[in-house]
Amino acid sequence: MIGKPRKRPRVVSLVFLDLTPGEDQLFFFKKWSIAKENAAKAAAISKVQAVTELGLDGTIITANDNFLNILGYSLAEVRGKHHSMFVEADERTGAAYREFWARLNRGESQTADYKRIDSHGDEVWVRASYIPVLDSRGKPTKVIELAADITAKKIEALDHAGQVSAIERSQAVVEFNLDGTIITANKNFLSALGYALGEVQGKPDSLFVEPQERAGAAYREFWAKLNRGEPQSAELKRIGKSGQEVWFQATFNPIGDDSGKPFKVVSFATDITRQKLRMADLEGQIAAIGKAQAVVEFGMDGTVMTANDNYLKTLGYALAKEVQGKHHSMFVEAGERSSAAYREFWAKLNRGESQTAEYKRVGKDGKVVWVQASYNPVLDSKGKPTKVIELATDITAKKIEAMENAGRIAALDRSQAVAAFNLDGTILSANENFLKTMGYALGEVKGKHDGMFAGQSEGGKYREFWAKLNRGESQSIEYKRIGKNGKEVWIQALYSPILDLAGKPFKVVTYAREMSAAVREFYETMVKSSAEEARQDFAVVADEVNNTATADSAPLSMQRLEEARRRTATAGRSTFSQLLDNLRAGFSNAMTSSTRAVTNFL
Repeated sequence: MIGKPRKRPRVVSLVFLDLTPGEDQLFFFKKWSIAKENAAKAAAISKVQAVTELGLDGTIITANDNFLNILGYSLAEVRGKHHSMFVEADERTGAAYREFWARLNRGESQTADYKRIDSHGDEVWVRASYIPVLDSRGKPTKVIELAADITAKKIEALDHAGQVSAIERSQAVVEFNLDGTIITANKNFLSALGYALGEVQGKPDSLFVEPQERAGAAYREFWAKLNRGEPQSAELKRIGKSGQEVWFQATFNPIGDDSGKPFKVVSFATDITRQKLRMADLEGQIAAIGKAQAVVEFGMDGTVMTANDNYLKTLGYALAKEVQGKHHSMFVEAGERSSAAYREFWAKLNRGESQTAEYKRVGKDGKVVWVQASYNPVLDSKGKPTKVIELATDITAKKIEAMENAGRIAALDRSQAVAAFNLDGTILSANENFLKTMGYALGEVKGKHDGMFAGQSEGGKYREFWAKLNRGESQSIEYKRIGKNGKEVWIQALYSPILDLAGKPFKVVTYAREMSAAVREFYETMVKSSAEEARQDFAVVADEVNNTATADSAPLSMQRLEEARRRTATAGRSTFSQLLDNLRAGFSNAMTSSTRAVTNFL
């Protein structure tokens, strides 16, 4: 039977593959994964850091944009060039640079802060690691440099280092633990206190503090504040190795860690011992001045800020509040107060100009006071006046005495012949009475010698006269002087040496009065008679002329005249006797000016 052919059954072969990775496959997969991860890491590093590949001979294989931007080059400008192109010439040829590459060739990494030179010749600082790349046998094949630009930070660090170095040179620097023990101290600190570092290291700060202060609550609180991170600044007294006082202007600065917690204290201090001693000396001087003088402080507008007891007492005030806040013009007469001179007085003080003079002031209840005063502007650091200090001495009594003496001198000048001489006898000045008596004008005698008025016969006696004056001995007697055109002039004169502060004569002043006609007549009679008695009695007359200038000696002089008159009466009424009678009444009023007062004043 023929029918459709029968289909043969399909045979399906199933092949099963073992997909379980073998050891070789797993090894290569791991290597691929690691390589991929490393490539990702390298890409990340290249984004943030400057990366360079270098041959072991130092030639540049490649460099990323970060590196090129830092140094200002393009890749073409550096590829194939030696790394030394980024190094200063002196370093390039140095042994240290050769050793740098020798270590890299030995497989030793190098990490540090390096100074490099960019394309413009400027300094660039990088913090870099040079890492040798090793083959499977551990042999270096190339070098990878990973760098970061730290130029700004380096400049800042160098600036800080310079500042610290400058501080170290100029100030005393000490480092402390928080318990106050000394970690280290510089030379300035040690020299100021007289110690060596080994003598203070590990010792407490209290070593330099007086026992009373050391045991006080204030000193404990000082260190407690530092432990809380609070800086302290003060003027401190410290005790040196020999017990000497040393003064510091110091700051104590807590140093914090990354979390801000203090872990040590650094003190920067300036030795102000000299300034402190000088200030103490000045304060002592000011205190001494305050005890001896009247002292007032004024604002630049003239208002009274403060006044010491001497000033208040001088002006008659009991309390400072009576003058405090008031204007200086309260001590000035009304007429002066509104004057241009008074306004200029304060204008000068405001310009920083001191004023010194004798001033008339008006105290409480109109009391007139004279002071010798200096007004001294106090300047700030810029030289601008900030206040005025007046130092004054009450000279009222001396001023009154001076005015009285000036009055006496003026009276003498009006009534007597007055002339002043150098010690060599040359004429400095002469008043109108003197010039009239001698018949000269001032220009004819000034600078000439007193000898022009002396007779030629005086000789040695005249020289001795000036020798005594140069020794400081006053001379008072009758003198015959020669005026202009040979005119004879008889004067009763006091020649008085004027002494300096050391008691040494520096000039001579004469106060003189021309003798009356009666005395001159008597002298001529004595010369003609040549009698011994007449000469003796003339001495009496001369003494009387000299002594009547002194009130206490007047009675005695009159008595001597009377005795001379009686003696001559026994010998008969001579011309001389009659002259004595005539002079007896007249001498009581002769030379009435007070020579004693003049001498005392001079």
